[in-house]
Amino acid sequence: MSGLLRATQVLDRLVVEGKATSAYDLAKAIHAPVSTIYGVVDALVQAGLLERDAAGAVWFGSRMYHYGLAYGRNVDLLREARIEMRRLAQELGETVQICARHEGFVVIQDMAEASRNLRVSSRIGARVPINWSVSGRFFLAHLPQHEQLEIFRHNAVPSATGRAPLDPAQFVALSEEARRLGYASQLSGTDEGIACIAAPVTNASGICEMTISIIMPELRVRESMDGYASAVRDAAARIEARVGWRPFGPMPTVKSPGSLAREISPAEPAFTRYEVMA
Repeated sequence: MSGLLRATQVLDRLVVEGKATSAYDLAKAIHAPVSTIYGVVDALVQAGLLERDAAGAVWFGSRMYHYGLAYGRNVDLLREARIEMRRLAQELGETVQICARHEGFVVIQDMAEASRNLRVSSRIGARVPINWSVSGRFFLAHLPQHEQLEIFRHNAVPSATGRAPLDPAQFVALSEEARRLGYASQLSGTDEGIACIAAPVTNASGICEMTISIIMPELRVRESMDGYASAVRDAAARIEARVGWRPFGPMPTVKSPGSLAREISPAEPAFTRYEVMA
């Protein structure tokens, strides 16, 4: 393993430890040769990325703080989410969307279309009532229950299929289940034969800022619900890591984002229905 990856392992482990740690303990925790980690730690201390305390344990140095400030000044949630949206669409061959909440509606902020012949599509900027979309279950989950119920009562309308929840108590229960599982799914909720699986992108306070979701024909999601659920949760976790809301996974399992598709211009907001394209 290269020295750079070893250094990243050390830094990742310090995040996990949450306190100053000796080079020996770091080596044992990441299953690396002690002599190698001593050398890596010495180099990081010399560079100002780590600092030693009186007992010889190391913690992040002042240069790391300046790097963090520089990164934070330029981080853009939607930009980072688009990277993961396109990667997920490429991996699965399905349509992937990023959604946000605007009052009592869920708004499609961006979309990467499926590469399969039979695919589901919608319009960027389109919006649906909050009870139609599985994403809506995450946007209200952090609110007190009486606020959830009030927003739901003022904005819930029947969907074309009649399967979108209209009972406030049912919606709150679905929101609690979605928060517990880390994802939510829906079959034929908005349009017949269309399935949606969504996961929340939550900030450091646990509030859902946006969702990333997979939209596909219902017949395909039945083949591998668990696989799609894991994929969308992992994508949401990567977005949170990219903007600093959660630590990155241990090296070297982090994948590169790969090539990016072209930017898609937003359309005018409107009520939307999904279209199945063949």
